[in-house]
Amino acid sequence: MNDHTAQSFNSAELLGINYLKIGHMTLERSNTKFETDEFVEQYFQLIRADKPFLKKLNNTTLILRIPSFSHDVKAAIDTVIFSNREEILNTENLIIDLRNNGGGSDSSFQEILPLIYSNPIRPVGVEFLSTPLNNQRMLDFIGDESFSESDKKWAKEALDRLSEQIGQFVNLDTTIVDIKRYGTIYEYPKNVAIVINGNNGSTTEQFLLSAKQSKKVKLFGTTKMGVSDISNMYFVKSPCGEFELGYCLSRSMRIPEMAIDEKGIQPDYYIDKTIPNFKWVEFIHKNLNE
Repeated sequence: MNDHTAQSFNSAELLGINYLKIGHMTLERSNTKFETDEFVEQYFQLIRADKPFLKKLNNTTLILRIPSFSHDVKAAIDTVIFSNREEILNTENLIIDLRNNGGGSDSSFQEILPLIYSNPIRPVGVEFLSTPLNNQRMLDFIGDESFSESDKKWAKEALDRLSEQIGQFVNLDTTIVDIKRYGTIYEYPKNVAIVINGNNGSTTEQFLLSAKQSKKVKLFGTTKMGVSDISNMYFVKSPCGEFELGYCLSRSMRIPEMAIDEKGIQPDYYIDKTIPNFKWVEFIHKNLNE
């Protein structure tokens, strides 16, 4: 390492000919490169992406890469969707690659749902534990310049309700289940494959719980992280300012009947270890086009 200490790894894997993955590190040949493997190059383009993008694989299949659902990335996700809307709605297959997407804000995936919708979606809500410290998060939202006026209005109304019920779990909605209906069921995309792995959690899992209710959607990959029953992260600095505590403010109203923490969400198509990571998209692409 930089300080000359040794770093031990439990695994080493050659990806194609030009990349060597050792634990969490990836080494790339810089001299005397061999012929490029298109699937390996495609894999690194997808995995290393820090912004969402759409790519055409062939005339029947598009891939939408979303590395994060962070609130800061919402505008970029929406821009990709709006600028490619016609192409998405005129292509038979859509692959949504969410590998290593650890979550973010539920608002970031709202524009995706209408495109893959086939029937009413029933997301189950959450209850917030009301305490003076927890409720400070709503004040933070109100003072955040990046939030819209409608978002700030929601936060003000939520703060008022929470302040009236200190010490209790509070449902900020009028119902437990918010049934979502969209006006149009699009012919295309006919098949939607969502790629998942063990590094997905939080908001990404919330997106999957909604998306997988569509008859068009199938999940491909491995079991997810399982960190969505207790949600809405908040960060508080210690009095000395040297430490920061991250903790959750809400619990899902679908527990205990449908708890996913420490279990994760199961894929419809498990991609086993005989298929290397850089060939996942190829495997899914073949499955969709057979």
